[in-house]
Amino acid sequence: MTLTSLPQPAAGTLAPLRTEFLASLFAPLHAPSAPSASLLVFTPRAGGTLRGRVNAEVIDPTGDWVRVMPNGSMRIDVRMMARLDDGELLYVTYGGVLRKPDEASWSLFMAGERIDAPRWYYVVTPQFETASRKYAWLNDVQALGRFLSIQTGAQAHVAFELLEVK
Repeated sequence: MTLTSLPQPAAGTLAPLRTEFLASLFAPLHAPSAPSASLLVFTPRAGGTLRGRVNAEVIDPTGDWVRVMPNGSMRIDVRMMARLDDGELLYVTYGGVLRKPDEASWSLFMAGERIDAPRWYYVVTPQFETASRKYAWLNDVQALGRFLSIQTGAQAHVAFELLEVK
């Protein structure tokens, strides 16, 4: 079977993808470590939260590995632990891409200026794992994370709006 012979749905039979607000993610960050020229590793400071249909506090261990690609774009690899409001743990993983920022906005970012959406293309794809009965439905969710803001310096953070794909 060739790619051109694969079955195709009839035109107009697939419903458009829908999303529903899941939570806002706010993660204060320490300055990154740079084990190599193409790898930055961020760890969160206290105060990280998920707020919305999911309510949790980000806890250790959590880390964000950012691989700088040859063209300057960045690939994101996050492993995050959180304590849900029912006391259970939530494991969140997500990959994503930060398209190479323009030089002017990158300079502002490195100087500690806050960069807000939509200035940067930065999208992530969270998945969840928990034993919580209250939040067991998260085990079946694929989410998209839409970039809200990022900053270095004293107010260093990253923030996303998480959307459940329906």
